[in-house]
Amino acid sequence: MKNLSENNKITTIKNKLNMKLNHIALTIQNKEELTDFYQNILGFRFEYQYKIDSTLASTLFKIDKQTEIYRYSNDNLHLELFVSSEKTIPAFAHIGIDVEDREIIVEKCKREGYQVTRVERKEKQDLIFVSDKAGNKFELKNIE
Repeated sequence: MKNLSENNKITTIKNKLNMKLNHIALTIQNKEELTDFYQNILGFRFEYQYKIDSTLASTLFKIDKQTEIYRYSNDNLHLELFVSSEKTIPAFAHIGIDVEDREIIVEKCKREGYQVTRVERKEKQDLIFVSDKAGNKFELKNIE
């Protein structure tokens, strides 16, 4: 008869998914911090800027406002910096991870009662966010 730790080791091996960190998203209140802190102090480089409309922000984060997002990176880490003039609760904070097959995680989340948010998009991959019971959000992207 196998002991409990041997059974847990087997389960862990079967459930191991190949994934890596894609990005970390944070909210800042002041655009000057993009240069002052993230570039000049931490050494991140600006990559690009985009906006999400209020509908998408509400669907994903329960924040009903159009928001500017700035993507910064260094060689190993990518940040999405959401600019919001006031502190927002809930927040835009989330962790983006690359996985081999997002649908495996989606099905596990649904089966175990975790929240899954999917936003279908026309010429792009669907956005998929999953949340733990504390409300921490993870954006799932397929490894390319």
